[in-house]
Order: sequence, then structure tokens, then C-alpha cells
Amino acid sequence: MGSRSLYCCIIFYFLISIQSFSQESPGIIQGNYAGSAMARINPSTMIQSKNYLDFSIVSITAFGQNDFAYLPGKDINVIPLVTGKENFPSYPPNDNNFLYFRNKNAKTASTLANVYGPGGMIQIGEQVFAFHTAVRSYNTARNLPYEIPIFGAESLGYEELHNINFIDYKFSSASLSWAEFGFSYARTILQQNNNHWAAGITVNRLQGISAAFMKAQNIDYIVLNRNTIQINEMNVDAGFSLPIDYQSNTFPFGSLFRGGGFGLDLGVTYTRRFDGFQRNRLSRICEEPYKDYKWRAGVSILDLGSISFKENAEIHQFTDVKNVLLENIDKINFTNLDQLMQELSTRLIGSATASYTGDAFRIGLPTALSAQVDYHITPDWYLNGVIVHPFSVSKYSVRRPAQIAITPRYEKAWFELLAPVSLYEYRTLRIGLALRLGILTLGTDQLGTLVGLGKIQGMDFYASVKINFRKGICLFGNDNGACSSDYGFEKRRIKIHKLR
Repeated sequence: MGSRSLYCCIIFYFLISIQSFSQESPGIIQGNYAGSAMARINPSTMIQSKNYLDFSIVSITAFGQNDFAYLPGKDINVIPLVTGKENFPSYPPNDNNFLYFRNKNAKTASTLANVYGPGGMIQIGEQVFAFHTAVRSYNTARNLPYEIPIFGAESLGYEELHNINFIDYKFSSASLSWAEFGFSYARTILQQNNNHWAAGITVNRLQGISAAFMKAQNIDYIVLNRNTIQINEMNVDAGFSLPIDYQSNTFPFGSLFRGGGFGLDLGVTYTRRFDGFQRNRLSRICEEPYKDYKWRAGVSILDLGSISFKENAEIHQFTDVKNVLLENIDKINFTNLDQLMQELSTRLIGSATASYTGDAFRIGLPTALSAQVDYHITPDWYLNGVIVHPFSVSKYSVRRPAQIAITPRYEKAWFELLAPVSLYEYRTLRIGLALRLGILTLGTDQLGTLVGLGKIQGMDFYASVKINFRKGICLFGNDNGACSSDYGFEKRRIKIHKLR
């Protein structure tokens, strides 16, 4: 991207990338053999795991979705593209590698990448202890005015949008990358007859790697031609803490982390079990039998917290900017980020340092409220429902995409098949497929992308490698045979009507 294009983009902030790389990864977190990974959606559900012990080696999630740009499915073969044997198609008149929707709806976009490293859990009686390590990254845009990504795709020379008075309110974008070291704890808080209640918490120590944000209260402007923008009024906050030197554009040696903070996950789960409460006197934790259930329901708060950035951090505020004519944009030259911000400050406010207002900021995690229901249909078949709704507790924050999903699954000790059907942002239908075979899980929430169906507006993929140790089976000595999902199911079949 040339300096002129970059300048124009930053005037309207960072245009969210339309390159789209699963979000909640149902194949990893939903099944009863998910163990420690269940804490990612609700830490209290770990108590119902069919594992008494597990070790997670690695788990990878990559997700992207937008409602601006797309690729026709018939024009792309995803597998050769990923392996580098095929290039993106290009489309006239500008040879862009994408098409875009020509409507005036506000746009949203999200890309995320999570890499979970070593982790695991152990259940001792009615308590579960777990830990995890991860590196996570979110990039989100919310309520982005329709013309901004069009100018990004077509340049300011796009005459169809010239001499139009655009008045835009309350849109934002944010990017956050961090390392995470977490400890989870869950325990039974009440059990009476067939009723079981559990609560759980995850405490995360967060180390910020990089962050950037933009929050616009309003922008009133007219693009007169490819080199001139008339700004009638503008109120925008922007900030960044990046792993580069803002004068030399180099990556300086030193600490990887530029900020720190804490995060919390909280959850409660009610489970309607087949059998009533009974205390087992066992000599080894592996002998604890798995307690089967008819259904369970839970609620949780996810990623409640923030990261404070104090190293290499800057805040710039363009407040009450009025009646500014930006001319000769094509003649603007800059070689580093400091020069760019000084130029913007000079042109919009009148002084090279006027926009600079601080050297620290706090940015919120992708906080969300979630509800989950899991219904046990037959010995090996389940039906799961999940709602994830985002909310913000910080002035600046990344946003977790909203989602509602229904997932039927077939579950055995060494084999599991899930077919999630979800609505991204409550409106975009996605159909996925996930498979667990032994220690390996592979899945996607957008199966249509892989087979070239419809318009490709994003892509996702997740995979994990995890070793499970099942309840009721000990490595040495006799087991009690109570670990499998169908243990006692037929014996209890006659009692099911009593639970309804």
C-alpha cells in the first residue's frame, strides 16, 4: 500500500482486513470428553466431564467473517489455496481479489486466532482443577459506515461517492493480541436427589503484546475528488501500542509484552442426573464413576477484564474538528508512524503535537454472556444449544461476535462427530462439521467454504491434540466400568419418565 492510500485509510482508521481466516470451536469445547477445554465456554461444566484427568498439548482456532467482501464459491478451491498451489482470483476493474456487496448497510468484521498450548485438568471428588496457556488475537470492526470500506477497495478516486455529504455516528474498531496464563476451579455446590449444581471460575493473568483502537463519535465529511476531503465535523479517539519503533520502523529488542491485566470467566451449571446423590468411598481418583445425566443448562460470563498498555503507547484525540479542507493528499509524504500522526494532527487541529493526549490506555477483552443447554437423547446422541452475546465493560475494547448455535453430536470414547448449525451475528447462517478421533480433533463452522458453496464471506478452522483419561478406568488394576456414556443408560431407561 502506498503512502497516499495509507494516509487516507488512517483518516478513517484501520480498514478491517477482508482476508478471512472458528470462533467458539464446538468440536473442542462441547463434548463430555472435552475436559479442560470445557472451561472456555463455562468453567463449571468441567465437573460433568467424562475425564478425571487430561493433558492438552495444543489447540488452534482461526476465524474470520465480514459482511462487506466475498468470493464466489465457484471461483475458488480452498484446499489448493491454503497449500499455496492456487492464487486468489482477481476481478475487474481494479483487479481486486474479492467482490463486495453494493448496499448501504453498516459493516462488521471479525478475525481471530487463538493458540492454546500446554494445559490440563484433574478431578478429585467434587472438585476440578485446571490450567491453560494461550496466545490470543482479536481484530474487530463494528457499525463501520458502508462507504469507508468502499473507498478502501476503490481508492478516493471512486467518483460514485464523490460530493456526497456523509454523516456517520458511533462506529469503532479495535485490535488486541495477548498471552494468557489461566487457572480454573470448579466444584459441586449443591446436590440433592437427581439435582446437581456446580460453579466454576477461571482466573487469567494477561500479558499484552499489541493493541490498537479507534472510536468515532461522529464524522461529517465530503470527498470532493481523489485528492481533497472536506471535513465538516469530526470527533475521534485513536490509540496504539505496537511492537515497532515509531521513528525507525524497526522491531526493537526487549520485552515482548507492553501491558498487563487480568481476566475472569465465571459459570454456573445445573444438571439433571439419572441417579440420585450417593457418596463413593474410593481409594483412587480414577475409580470415581461417571454420573450420567438427562440434561444440563448453564450460564457464564466470558473474558471479563482488560489489559493496561503503558509501554510504547500513545493516545490521540481529534475533538471538535470543524471545517477542515484536506487538500493535495497525493503529495503527503511520510516514512514512519510518528510523521504520519504529526501530519494528521497538524492538518486537522493545527499543531503537530495537539492530538497527542496520553501515553497509556486500557483496552477491554472480548467480554460476552453465554447460555448453554445440553440434552442427552440416546446413549450416544446429544443435542447442544449455545448463545453467546457480547457486551463491553471498557471504553475501548475488542468485540466478540454474537452467535447462536445448535449442535447435534454422536459421542463415544474414541470417536465423536458434531454438526453445528449457527447464526453469526444472529443473521448469517453457517453449517459446520467436526470430528474427534482418538487424541485428534478437526473441525470447521463453515463447511460451505471448503466445498465452494455460495458466497464465501469468511473462513474458519480449528484443531486440537489432547490426551484423555476416562473416569472409572485406572491404568493399573481393575476398573469399575462406569466411564462410558451408555453405562447404566439402559438400566435407567425405565426411570426416565420419572424425570420428566
